[in-house]
Amino acid sequence: MEAFIKDIDRDELRGGCLVTTHKKKLWNVELNLLKEFARVCDRHNLRWYAIGGTLLGAARHKGFIPWDFDIDVIMFRPDYDKFQRFAAEEIREPYFLDVWYDYRIESEVASLSDAEGSFQFITTEQERAYEGRWLTQLPSIRLRDNRTTMIEFPDRNFINQGIWIDIFPLDPLPPFATQEQALLFEAAKTLLVAAAAPVRVRAAMRTGENLFIDYAELEEFMGYPYRERGLTFDYFMNKNFFISERMGDIRDYCLTFAKRFYQSKDFADVVWLPFETIEVPAPVGYESVLTDFYGDWRKPVYMKPHYQLHSADIPCRDYFKNFKG
Repeated sequence: MEAFIKDIDRDELRGGCLVTTHKKKLWNVELNLLKEFARVCDRHNLRWYAIGGTLLGAARHKGFIPWDFDIDVIMFRPDYDKFQRFAAEEIREPYFLDVWYDYRIESEVASLSDAEGSFQFITTEQERAYEGRWLTQLPSIRLRDNRTTMIEFPDRNFINQGIWIDIFPLDPLPPFATQEQALLFEAAKTLLVAAAAPVRVRAAMRTGENLFIDYAELEEFMGYPYRERGLTFDYFMNKNFFISERMGDIRDYCLTFAKRFYQSKDFADVVWLPFETIEVPAPVGYESVLTDFYGDWRKPVYMKPHYQLHSADIPCRDYFKNFKG
C-alpha cells in the first residue's frame, strides 16, 4: 500500500485535536482507495469533485479535517453511471465496489441469475429484522478495501464493512425551467422511494396521492426484485439527465429530506486543492459550495465522528468472526 500520509507512525496534534497513528493508517487506506477511484476516472476521462467534509478539509486544512474519518466525492450523473460500469469490470481485490442495489435477497433468489451469485446475500430473517434497512447507503456507491474494517453497523455481520470512500451522483433539483423537467423529477422521486421503501409508496397509493406514475405501473415496478428496481431507477436518472440551476444528491433530497443543494454554475470547471500529500479536484466555485453547505466554513466546529471502530490491518470478516459482542 502506498504511503500518502506524512509521519504515519507518529501521533500528532492538529488544530488541538489528537491524530493518532491508528487514524493516520485509516486515512492512508482511504487515499489509496481514492487513487484507485481516480485511476478508473482518468482512464475513461470522467470528471469528479471532492465534496462534503473532504472539500472542507482541502479548503481549510489542506488535508483531512483532524476529527474526520471518511472521503466523499461527487460526479455528474452521466460520469457516475460510466464509472459504475467501468469499475465493475476493472476493480479487483483487495478492492470491492459496493453498489447500493447489488444485494441478493433470499426471498428473491429464484428470480436472480447465476451471475449475481457473488453479490452480498441478505437472508429472509435479516430482511424481516431490518424491514429493508439493512442497506448501508441509498442510492450511491462505496469503494471498499477488503483488508480493513470500519464498522457502521456492529450488529450486521452479513454486509461488507471494510474502510470505504463514498461516491455520490449529482442530479438536477428544483426549481426547474420547464414543466417537463419538474414532472421528470417528481417521477424520479416516486421511483426512488418505490425502489428503496415501497411500503411508503403503497401507503400513499391507499390515500390516492398523486405519484406522477400510473398506479398499475408502480405496482409492477415494486414487484421487481430489489436489484432490478435499483437498476431501473439509475437507468431512468441517466436517460433523463439534464443540468438545472440547482444540482445535488437526490438521496438526501428525497429520502432524508435534508433538502441540500448546490448551484450548478459552481461545478462548471475544476480547480485543484492540496490534500495531505496529493491534490484533489474541487468545484471551481468551491467557496460558494462550502458557504451554502456549512455557512461560516472557515471556523472549525468539532463534530463527533460517526464511526469509532476501525482498523487498517484487520479484515472486517475476521473482526466479525472473532467478535463476541
